[in-house]
Amino acid sequence: MVTHRFGKRLLLALGVLLLCIIAGELSLQLAGRVTKAVMDRGGAGRGADGAGGDTGDGVVTILCVGDSHTYGLPLPIEESYPAQLQLALETRYPEHGFHLVNLGVPSLNSSFVANRLERQLFQLDPDLVIVWVGINNIWNVVEMGRQAREDRWLSLRRNMLHFKLYRLASLAWFNAVGNQYESQGRPGWTAGDGRPSGWAPPGRDLPDPARGLDHDIGRMVSMTRAIDTPILFVSYPLKSQRHVNRIIRQAAGRRSVPVISSRLDLLRALEDGRSRGELIDFRAGPHPSRLLYAYVVDSMVPEVIAALEVWRNLSFSQSAATDGPPSPTPAVSEAPWTVPPSPPTPPTVAVAGRVAAH
Repeated sequence: MVTHRFGKRLLLALGVLLLCIIAGELSLQLAGRVTKAVMDRGGAGRGADGAGGDTGDGVVTILCVGDSHTYGLPLPIEESYPAQLQLALETRYPEHGFHLVNLGVPSLNSSFVANRLERQLFQLDPDLVIVWVGINNIWNVVEMGRQAREDRWLSLRRNMLHFKLYRLASLAWFNAVGNQYESQGRPGWTAGDGRPSGWAPPGRDLPDPARGLDHDIGRMVSMTRAIDTPILFVSYPLKSQRHVNRIIRQAAGRRSVPVISSRLDLLRALEDGRSRGELIDFRAGPHPSRLLYAYVVDSMVPEVIAALEVWRNLSFSQSAATDGPPSPTPAVSEAPWTVPPSPPTPPTVAVAGRVAAH
């Protein structure tokens, strides 16, 4: 009798809990729809929960993740592409505030980045994610074995993100466990995490970059889309990196995600009369120079603005935008993102910024 009475009370308690969860979810969904309708009518942006991407302080947050090309090795931080992109956006669109978070770490592979993106999305709540990673997959095997274990729960988590109570719980959880990333400094990875890179053990075959990179790109796209956040990818500038670039283009293309081709930006700079020595920095292996990053940023800006307009319902003044970098003036001629004028010989060839969108 006592056991029967306890069972009835337990079922009643579970029923009440379920009704409370349903009522809470319906209330949050209704509040989200009302808020979105009000903010859309007023021209404001929307966040991952439909509650405002261009936040109350008017700042658009862009998260940049990846390897040394995101970090900006071996350049000072102000010459990295995230720093130059922030300056370019602030200069061209002064009516908006922009905050770019550089969590690039030298030597990272795509698995390391993908395994942490969910936490970063909830902790930093970005309006856009830019990913530049993949070349280290040909040697860095750290966390490659975690892909299968991660996938067991990825689909369930992605579906659960449609429920606002789950989003709220995820936000509380990821903020409670702490932020491993110092968004104001370098590097983005800290000693509280695992090793970001490591060679394959002797006798073990190197990983297939195609399989792992394609898989990780799919994971990153799925996670960002589950919380209504746009994502862009960047490919590498050198001809020797074409195999990885092909994987990035194909994997992103199948998921209808734009890829910014730094290879095309390198060719554009060469057509402008720049030398390869001005564009590639060999002090820490071949990396883009400050000047090549400026060309890449020039191609990034239109894609960034398009993504924010579509996904965040933000409005950008056309009068503030230009088809390319503004003509150098005393105020901005030394800005890192500004593409300097070409030398008088050979003559400048005007080539529009191009993006590999396939």
